[in-house]
Amino acid sequence: MNISFIILSVLFFGFYVLLARFKKQKQSFNFRVLSALAAGLLFGGVIQAVFGVDNLATSGFAELISLFGKGYIKLLQMVVIPLVFVAMISSIMNVDGDGALSKIAPKIIAILIVTVAISAVVGIASIYLFGIDANALVNIVGTNSAIEARGDSLLATQNAMASTGLSGLALSIIPANIFEMLTGSQRTSTLSTVLFGMFLGYSILQVKKRQLEKAAPFVAFINSAKEVVLSMVREILKLTPYGVFALMTSFMMTNDLFALAEMGRFLMASYTAIGVMFVIHFILVSVFGLSPITFMKKIWPVLVFGFGSRSSMAAIPLNVDTQTQRLGVDEETANMSATFGTSIGQNGCAGIYPAMLAIMAAQVMGIPVDISFILQLIVVIAIASFGIAGVGGGATFAAVAVLTIMGLDITIVAILVSIEALIDMARTALNISGSMLSGVLTSKQNGTLNLEQYATTNTSNKSDDIAVQG
Repeated sequence: MNISFIILSVLFFGFYVLLARFKKQKQSFNFRVLSALAAGLLFGGVIQAVFGVDNLATSGFAELISLFGKGYIKLLQMVVIPLVFVAMISSIMNVDGDGALSKIAPKIIAILIVTVAISAVVGIASIYLFGIDANALVNIVGTNSAIEARGDSLLATQNAMASTGLSGLALSIIPANIFEMLTGSQRTSTLSTVLFGMFLGYSILQVKKRQLEKAAPFVAFINSAKEVVLSMVREILKLTPYGVFALMTSFMMTNDLFALAEMGRFLMASYTAIGVMFVIHFILVSVFGLSPITFMKKIWPVLVFGFGSRSSMAAIPLNVDTQTQRLGVDEETANMSATFGTSIGQNGCAGIYPAMLAIMAAQVMGIPVDISFILQLIVVIAIASFGIAGVGGGATFAAVAVLTIMGLDITIVAILVSIEALIDMARTALNISGSMLSGVLTSKQNGTLNLEQYATTNTSNKSDDIAVQG
């Protein structure tokens, strides 16, 4: 055990003690997450500046903190499929009134698909606005064993997608074995879970109409299961500041800062595109006669959590609570929009990112980007946005899916994976905003939005409870 390992470990756990003190001081959940994020980036950057990348002196410390960072991610992955499953069933089976389901689900999906198509256009425009040249980026960054390894892995994924075809990808959404589906082992497991949950919830709804007394025990069981799963999620969410600090420290330690600087223009283009989409969300809110400032203020805590955790699935409880308790959305719409938004029409992961990479891949291959190419790309992105998992890494899968369907090379994906985490934080926040937007607009259009509750300045909800207790 070397002295550098001891010093770094003391500093690392010292910040954990500081985070615990912040909690005792009743600092907000958002403050602790953002503090952990900034501290992790700074700490990891200093470690790399002093020791360099892949230094043997820091390898033991990197392995130590991976237990906390990857452990936090594993805990999120453990609960997301059960959470999506019970949330989807509950949201469908608890719908009141004939035809209410048909008034909610199609509108939510339509809003998600329209906004993901708009985000694709914004992503394409950002490439040209910042003058990004993929060929120059490939030449500057070059290649190394890590990039080649990522490329081989992505190529295997692309070949698997190409061999199954578009029809195969669509059929893979239908689960042949629900128990395998619930393990989350497949890329389409999330959408398969949503589909099965919808079907089961709808079947329960039909039994309730015919024989309410027979459906009642099962309905009570699902509602109880939902509360138990939500309790599990809330316990894991309390670990978010600690997980974020470990993840950001590890990221900055293991990624070459010089390479990151060379990709800075792409990073700026991505954040600009994401910022533009947030503005478009606020414009859509105002078009429907609602205050965009109120919308932004009330969804802010959920966006901060998504930014730190990089998981829109884990944000489902905060998403639903914020919609129902702050924004005045009815529970059925809030549950559906929060759940659908984790696997359909994600504006950031399934819209902006694949669109940007498709244009860059076309540049590398010398393919002319004309209006027909752009229109085809937008349609492909809208279709491929079904089934993108709302956890870290989902955007890479979305990009590979889009490039495969378009017949484009995936080299650029392997190169940009190194800055995936930095972009994914903002993309996740945008994904969450899109799902909440679909819930608010659908509720407003259906006349179920509580306008008085939407306009109120009282912002207390369960996310604040987590902030105090977590």
